[in-house]
Amino acid sequence: MISKSYGDHRAQTATPSVTLAERPEQALFHLAVSVETDSASAAIPLLRRAVTRLEELLPPLGARLTVTDFDLPAATGKTATAVSQLHAFLTLPFVKDAPFWDRAARLAQVDGLLRALVLEGKKQKPALEVRSDLPVFVVADPEQRRASLVSRLHERARSLGHDVTLKELRFDRAVEQRSVSLEEVQLSLAVEGVAEVALR
Repeated sequence: MISKSYGDHRAQTATPSVTLAERPEQALFHLAVSVETDSASAAIPLLRRAVTRLEELLPPLGARLTVTDFDLPAATGKTATAVSQLHAFLTLPFVKDAPFWDRAARLAQVDGLLRALVLEGKKQKPALEVRSDLPVFVVADPEQRRASLVSRLHERARSLGHDVTLKELRFDRAVEQRSVSLEEVQLSLAVEGVAEVALR
């Protein structure tokens, strides 16, 4: 004999990640500057000069340059010249609530500076090769949105009614962000736990 009614039955499903859309606070440009010399030691002052030159152009934009890595030439066993490469990130901040066209204009200014640096590098001897990736749009500190993401999860559960209960929740994953456009960054938080739904 069945002792429980159908209304007592509960189904469980894994809690999905929760997302939030925000306006970007920064644009990040990855830069690579390379030069062909007979040694890595000879390349250092040339690469440093290129970085200094770019840093001189950035203050009017409020942008900053952070050097992140240096690639030594590959060992080929030959005495010919080899390529040394420097990696850096250029961070361009956006004014909060700035309209789209202001943001676009600032991006265009950075693009102009980088194109000028490319031309300067080609004229030098030995020539410097400057490459930059398309910008990635981000918020400065995604972890500051953790509380908003957790709150959004609970709001979503409440909107489904009293038949949904969130259990065994863990929010210890990092808040991740994905660049969507100049106007949007998608933040997400993977949540461990289950949503228990009472079936009626």
